[in-house]
Amino acid sequence: MSIIESQNVNEIIRRTLGIINPKIIVHGEIVGYMLYKMLECDGRYDEQEILDYTMLGVLHDIGLYREEGLGNVADFETAASPWSHSIYGFLFLKYLSPIGDRAEIVLYHHLPYNRYEMVKSKYSHITECLALADKMDNFMRCKETKIKEDYFSKYRNIHFSGDALDLFYKAEKKYGITAKLANGEYRDELGGIMSRSIFSETYKKGFLEMLVYSIDFRSEHTVVHTMSTVNFAMQLGRLMKVGAKNLRNMYYGALLHDLGKVAIPLDILESPGRLGEEEMRVMRAHVRITEMILSGLVDEDVLQIAVRHHEKLDGTGYHKGLSEKDLTLPQQIVAVADILSALYGKRSYKDSFDSSKIRRILQEDAGNGKISRQAVDCLMAHYDAMIREYEEQKDETIGLYLRIKQQHEEIKKKLEGIAP
Repeated sequence: MSIIESQNVNEIIRRTLGIINPKIIVHGEIVGYMLYKMLECDGRYDEQEILDYTMLGVLHDIGLYREEGLGNVADFETAASPWSHSIYGFLFLKYLSPIGDRAEIVLYHHLPYNRYEMVKSKYSHITECLALADKMDNFMRCKETKIKEDYFSKYRNIHFSGDALDLFYKAEKKYGITAKLANGEYRDELGGIMSRSIFSETYKKGFLEMLVYSIDFRSEHTVVHTMSTVNFAMQLGRLMKVGAKNLRNMYYGALLHDLGKVAIPLDILESPGRLGEEEMRVMRAHVRITEMILSGLVDEDVLQIAVRHHEKLDGTGYHKGLSEKDLTLPQQIVAVADILSALYGKRSYKDSFDSSKIRRILQEDAGNGKISRQAVDCLMAHYDAMIREYEEQKDETIGLYLRIKQQHEEIKKKLEGIAP
């Protein structure tokens, strides 16, 4: 059984990113749909290529999710210097998605057409089409943008490709793009290409991992915590000789367990101190939100591992107050890994707890019947080796993510030199 079916990949992206900012995902889907119909009309690409490019269209403004208090998407799209979100989106997709080899399309989608020869991209045709679709959606929102009615006649082959515009008009005549955008039919058609395509497990895994990294738009700490929870859960699972299927389910359950934190206010998510009663109530809602995002889209065993990581064996946990008889061993192991990650992790207001304190807290919780004694005993027996392995592997899981921040400014300077 697959963790997630191919046709559900876009829906889980839609649900997650839509919580962060619904305006951006709607804009992305419209642009992705326009690009899809243009490439279908063009006839030079096979269906898998069209799918990859359509996904890039849907995600082309993924860098905008970082912007707090975003009003109209078009305000950023038509800004004098839109490079920051284009660069971040490029780096994010390059390093953290399964379509990273084509991410430069996103990097250049705000580059004026008359500067394309300065970058020599092998994906120039796709970039032209994406840029045109992006501008076309903004034009359709002209009451809230700076794009004037004479834009497409005045700036042909200057700001955008004239050939791409001609292709859009051809596709519009053939498929009725704007009518389908107006009546909402485009959503079903966009879902149709997803359902016809068969994604490899690696491809689907890449998009699920990308979604976890997207929590960075709200909280860098949460990303680091998630990746360490995955690491600790997998180490414990292997040491406890959990079978291959359960290990797979634990990986994805741990990976997705905090996805609902995309909806938690930043002042609570990154609070510098102990949360009050009302704040804790809001924080605990992340489990229900995770369940809402994942329900019906991922394997049921994975879902239950993800949404039961705060349940306790004595029934005092949340969000359903389950007890030991309701909780499987993989669910109990991930719960222990989650606590270890939280205790070991650094925050702006605390350093990592020392090993003696971490051991004491975990042993007390196991002794009080709250978490798995079997998992804690295994952890105690291998604690130093597990921490050492985590630290050795951390650069692979977290270093890649941090590299994005290091490269951002360098690329920004380069692009602003090409198109100031």
